[in-house]
Amino acid sequence: MSTDRDTVRSYDMAAAQYAAEAAAMPAWVAMEIDAFVAALDGSGRVLEIGSGGGRDALELELRGMDVRRTDVSKGFVELLRQNGFEADQLDPLTDELADPRCPDAPYDGIWACACLIHVAREDFGTVLGRLAGATRAGGQLHVSVRDGDGEGVSAHGSTASPRRYVETYWREPDLRSALTDAGWIVSGIRRCMGRPDDWWLSVRASRA
Repeated sequence: MSTDRDTVRSYDMAAAQYAAEAAAMPAWVAMEIDAFVAALDGSGRVLEIGSGGGRDALELELRGMDVRRTDVSKGFVELLRQNGFEADQLDPLTDELADPRCPDAPYDGIWACACLIHVAREDFGTVLGRLAGATRAGGQLHVSVRDGDGEGVSAHGSTASPRRYVETYWREPDLRSALTDAGWIVSGIRRCMGRPDDWWLSVRASRA
């Protein structure tokens, strides 16, 4: 599994709470959605990695995208289904990425916002390559990771519901190299601030 088991367990245990906390759309993510949709001319089939509570998928669908919701966390998948959406449990490192509804058709785009931070550094290039293999030539990619060095553990929640997330940080040169090596053409990497002192590297790229 590409994601640390404690991280997955933390999301499973607090899926509804996390979804509520993440319901507000950050300005920088809204800007990336605008760019992603524009690059696809307002339509296309999108594989979303790390759908979480479903915030981004709803916005993408409002803009004309056809989104396949997936998450490595069973808790998030169950929450999405409870809310009336189709969703699949999927690990992008090990699971089949093709859409069961149309297995022979590649995706027009991949949306992976703030989720691949949980992929181990040694697996990151493999995941990017597998995503490229599932995308048509010229298809679009959004991926965002935390800006920084090394790895870290983020602890949140309460005594009754502790959360522990293992995260991998990236600097722009290494991130750009990993994307290029995996078959993506990088058009831009923006440095965006989430919460104060919480910096993200937000990628816009296309399938080579």
